[in-house]
Amino acid sequence: MNNYNFRSITWYDTHAARVAEQYEKPSFADIHDWLICRLPTDTGALVLDVGAGSGRDAAWFSARGYDVVAVEPSEAMRDEARRRHPDPRIRWVNDRLPDLTSVHLLGAAFDVILVSAVWMHVSPSERARCFRKLITMLKPGGLLAVTLRLGDPDSERGIHSVNVEELHRLAREHGAYVEYSDTSPDALGRPNVSWAELAIRLPVD
Repeated sequence: MNNYNFRSITWYDTHAARVAEQYEKPSFADIHDWLICRLPTDTGALVLDVGAGSGRDAAWFSARGYDVVAVEPSEAMRDEARRRHPDPRIRWVNDRLPDLTSVHLLGAAFDVILVSAVWMHVSPSERARCFRKLITMLKPGGLLAVTLRLGDPDSERGIHSVNVEELHRLAREHGAYVEYSDTSPDALGRPNVSWAELAIRLPVD
């Protein structure tokens, strides 16, 4: 685990209750209204939620009939999520980028992979590897949904700078395409933070 991953997980372990309460205030639709129309219409689709935090998004997917694998490396955050959203359709996994070793061992192919407010915790030197790992876990025609925190780095929380162009380039290099890209203000009202949203699609063979 690199130093930034260690700092990030330690920070979330320390502040889990407060952070979970904060994350639960905006709804899934408040954060991901851009995504809803792009999701599979069939129930039983398989979703991977990477960095699932308080479980808000995993619970939304489950309530609509999707099966969810929710990845969260912070033990305290996983405990908060299970307490807030006790749902047998959500499978909680202690795992992290860039390897997602435990998820890989499941041998699953996902219809949707959500990476929301996570990419900034990935070291720039590991992002190509992370993207390759995520794309290989998608089904043909599957959707990789990413939200990027646009704001100043924060070494205490293990937050790096990110940019949209990097995701466009990685998509091209891995045979995927960006079908949607936009930005929106921070749902928590922080003036120096905004978000980019990208829907990245893997073509059907």
